[in-house]
Amino acid sequence: MSQADVLRALDARAAGQWGLVTTAQAKLDGVQGVQLLRLERSGALESVGHGVYRLAAFPPPDHLRIKVAWLRLDPGTPARDRCTGGPGSGVVSHTSACAVHGLGGRPADPVELTVSSRRTTRDEAVVLHRAALDARDVTVVDGLPVTTVPRTIVDLLEDRADAARTGTLVAEAAARGLVRVDDLAPRVAAFAGAYGLPAEASGAELLEFLCEQAGRPLPARKGRPAAKASGPGAASTPERKRPTIWEVAERAGVSHQTVSRFLKNDSGMKPATRARIERAVRELDYRPNLMARSMRTQKSHRITIVLPELSGFVPIPLLRGASAAAHEAGYMTDVVGLGGGESRRARSVLSLLEARQADGVLSLVPLGGLADRQGAGQWPVVVLGEYDDNLQSRGRLADGRPAEEILRHLADQGHRRFLHVAGSQDWASARNRRAVYVEAVERLGLESYGVVDGDWSVRSGYEAARDLPADSGVTAVLAANDYVALGVLRGFQDRGVRVPEEMSVFGWDDEEFTRYFSPSISTVHIDKEQVGRRSMLSLLALLRGESEPEAEVTDLFHLVPRGSSGPVGR
Repeated sequence: MSQADVLRALDARAAGQWGLVTTAQAKLDGVQGVQLLRLERSGALESVGHGVYRLAAFPPPDHLRIKVAWLRLDPGTPARDRCTGGPGSGVVSHTSACAVHGLGGRPADPVELTVSSRRTTRDEAVVLHRAALDARDVTVVDGLPVTTVPRTIVDLLEDRADAARTGTLVAEAAARGLVRVDDLAPRVAAFAGAYGLPAEASGAELLEFLCEQAGRPLPARKGRPAAKASGPGAASTPERKRPTIWEVAERAGVSHQTVSRFLKNDSGMKPATRARIERAVRELDYRPNLMARSMRTQKSHRITIVLPELSGFVPIPLLRGASAAAHEAGYMTDVVGLGGGESRRARSVLSLLEARQADGVLSLVPLGGLADRQGAGQWPVVVLGEYDDNLQSRGRLADGRPAEEILRHLADQGHRRFLHVAGSQDWASARNRRAVYVEAVERLGLESYGVVDGDWSVRSGYEAARDLPADSGVTAVLAANDYVALGVLRGFQDRGVRVPEEMSVFGWDDEEFTRYFSPSISTVHIDKEQVGRRSMLSLLALLRGESEPEAEVTDLFHLVPRGSSGPVGR
């Protein structure tokens, strides 16, 4: 075969496939490898990939690398004879499909193809995906079988592609009319959770957040209902557009960076500036888009507060203080109950952090040695240390020293003989209060009629008051907590003993009901809210890489005398 005959044969092959021809196709026409080598040396052919040549008479095609990789999947079959469902045929997909569709602004690297059956490639510049594609998900662009734009976006989301880049693709495709958001939304809803959105988020919300991540917000969809109207003929109204940080900045007369500092609770901001931003936020009803921020920063912006398995007792004031501090810093809080011992809870906490379901953990109960590892900055975990595995107080919250303050206060009002109704001795707080009571009575030169073993219940207080002999000489009762004090009060009332005229009663914990009982109950206030707040501030400092703030609450306890206590015999 003459060189002219070889070129005519190759030209006929290349005419239908972008000026390209494979070594395997050339062999079908009787062209040997040595002849191809001679033509390459003469400049008539150009090697553009292993076993693939371009005829110099043809202009370089667009997306050359992609077309070469696709031809090499089935090098012996002409492009016109290859069907997308055939073995080894392959379809251009993922980032390569974006390049062919003209989306994304830069060439795909590596080349990505989807095949219907298992196969491998030695070419490191090619990635093969395996999937059975529906005919409706494949289109032809410049002779190449390519996944449609909607299917391409679905594939990218399934592979957890970068949120900003995917958002750019969605915005460009929507602007060019290559995809309808309403049609695409149901197909992508399943991926919302993978991008940090709540499980109930819709596909439309995911697409909107991806585009916000890319700085390319989708245009508002017409006629989207803000809420379901009730009643026949109720008209739907367009949903009000969420105000942006730039609108807040414009309203307040500051930069959007200043608003961002405000949202991060920057303590160095001038009061006047803070007031203007607060007013703008209030007037616009602005709410930070935490989900979009999560995708930008790869953070959840959530903090988990750990309790043991939830029971009837939950330290609400402490949780309230911790949650308030977190919310002020832009975090949401989740309260979880983790069963098992310290090691099992520690494993659960690590799983939360590694899965990025939480940026940090504040634990009210022990976590074994996990908290010790935070010194190296490995885990953003703070263990409060005020409760044991059963949420029984220990540490600062179990301090019994206020019992001596109560005795001193009542002694100043003329009381000399006392009764203590204790709490369950399984609790460190009950043991500490009892021990301080006994020691202080002796140290202050007072008298104790005795200690009644109680169990923190109203009933135990009631029975102690009911059974106290009339000639006991007791003029004041220290109850282990407010519930016991309530029982003591009720017991004396049923006996006709007047409180506080004939008997003073002091509780502990400052429960809400103590203010509204008649008489109102004297008690000990424990600033658990500040304990929770200071502990959360320590965790926030750890998350920011800052030095830990002063964690001690210096005035943790203070006495609250009310109507149930007073001078002797008043």
